[in-house]
Amino acid sequence: MYFLTAVDLGGYAVNEDLAPFGHVKVNYYDVDGGSPLQMFLSVVLSVFGFIVLILAVYVGGNWLLGHLRKPKPRSEESARRYKSRLLNPRWDELEAHFNQAIPEQIKRFYAQTEIINRRDLRVSNASGASYHIAQFLPADTETLKEIWPEVRESTNFPLATDAFGDCYYIPLNGEKSAQCSVMCYHHDGSDVESVSTSLDEFVHGLEKVS
Repeated sequence: MYFLTAVDLGGYAVNEDLAPFGHVKVNYYDVDGGSPLQMFLSVVLSVFGFIVLILAVYVGGNWLLGHLRKPKPRSEESARRYKSRLLNPRWDELEAHFNQAIPEQIKRFYAQTEIINRRDLRVSNASGASYHIAQFLPADTETLKEIWPEVRESTNFPLATDAFGDCYYIPLNGEKSAQCSVMCYHHDGSDVESVSTSLDEFVHGLEKVS
């Protein structure tokens, strides 16, 4: 008497009841539920889909952040007050705050009212990098209260902001303070980038009025 049993031979089934008669029936079945090629394609598609999702989140997040951080239109009274602050720097107030004189290069820059009144412009440096400027900042202590703490805590003169809220500033202390180099503080990573080696270079790199 023979009983019907199956022996697993690495993906093959053998009916032992037929073995004594010299006949062996082999049934192939897929142990893993799919061929190696199907598994490979499934893995590739999964990885590709994950990468596409990450890129979509990154691009969409930056787009949303840009719209949220972009300066909102001011009311007529607010715009008038902001412009008045831009055109009337409070150098005595700032010098008392920093306990030092504000460099003449900065004062000359703020005297160029046709520049500091501009909004949404770009500046390029000697290496060819280009930066967006949403607006220039009034030279007063009110501006110091509104900028990022990381910039405010050091002896830095806040110059402008971009659409994401990052701050361009001029260090007033250090080896290169005499040249009034322009730096950019990126608030999302708390890192600092050099934009121009001097304020003169910064002004030279501003896009011209068409």
